[in-house]
Amino acid sequence: MQSAFYVTLSSQVALDKRLTTIAENVAKAGTVGYRATGVNFDTVLSKASPTRTAYATAGPDFISRGSGGLVKTDNPLDVAVVGDAWFAIQTPQGVAYTRDGRFQMAETGDVRTLLGFPVLDAGNAPIVLDPTAARR
Repeated sequence: MQSAFYVTLSSQVALDKRLTTIAENVAKAGTVGYRATGVNFDTVLSKASPTRTAYATAGPDFISRGSGGLVKTDNPLDVAVVGDAWFAIQTPQGVAYTRDGRFQMAETGDVRTLLGFPVLDAGNAPIVLDPTAARR
């Protein structure tokens, strides 16, 4: 009888983890570039009991590889990532990675995020465009 209580309790803990993950994904759904998180569930067999008893356990969290919908903007510097890629940006704490492709150009030609962080190329050098070039 005792193991039935623990099996039920393990199931409730796993379901709570699933509900928390879903709530976080819904709350952050409007964040540009956000990737949903998920959780894997595993089964653990009891070795302490003479009868085989399976318990549910939440496995490690993971980041979804799926892409969300694309929204067309009128900013020629806005770009979107399709597939498993990230933009590198320079922050005061070092290089960071984002999927937010809303960019702007400074008067000097530096491509920056909306928060003003420089966007980096594949070699981690700032991307600089010609600010005097005509837009097409």
